[in-house]
Amino acid sequence: MSMRLVYSSMLGAGVLFFCAVAQAIEFKSVADEIAVLYDAPSKQSTKRLILTRGYPVEVIITSGNWVRVRDDVGTFAWIEVERLGAKRTVMVSEAVAEARDSPGGSAPVVFKAEKGVVLDFLEVSGGWAKVRHRSGIVGFIRLRDLWGV
Repeated sequence: MSMRLVYSSMLGAGVLFFCAVAQAIEFKSVADEIAVLYDAPSKQSTKRLILTRGYPVEVIITSGNWVRVRDDVGTFAWIEVERLGAKRTVMVSEAVAEARDSPGGSAPVVFKAEKGVVLDFLEVSGGWAKVRHRSGIVGFIRLRDLWGV
């Protein structure tokens, strides 16, 4: 086997690996009014966190009826699968994020949201997320100002 073929095969495998890793990031939201998260996949384990409806979490791994998740500050915990919903939300991670009427720093501001505010996630447009405030107003916020995208 030639070195060129070996190199090409290794490069191809590397690209596939990084594509798989990039697609592996998954976010879900807490579906219940209040959800308890545990330090192990069992209700008999130590309670670690309590999150409220809409709180976005990163899915790390699913094991049976349990999901290991990470929150916005990096805490890992386990939550029952049934406590997570399909609805996508994001949370403001900066002191104040400006939502604009179109993606771009010069577009008019339609609302501002403070750190910790949860918004409905609609789509990504370049470096911006299209979001909906609970009041119904839709705007675009920079991805770097959000957790859960």
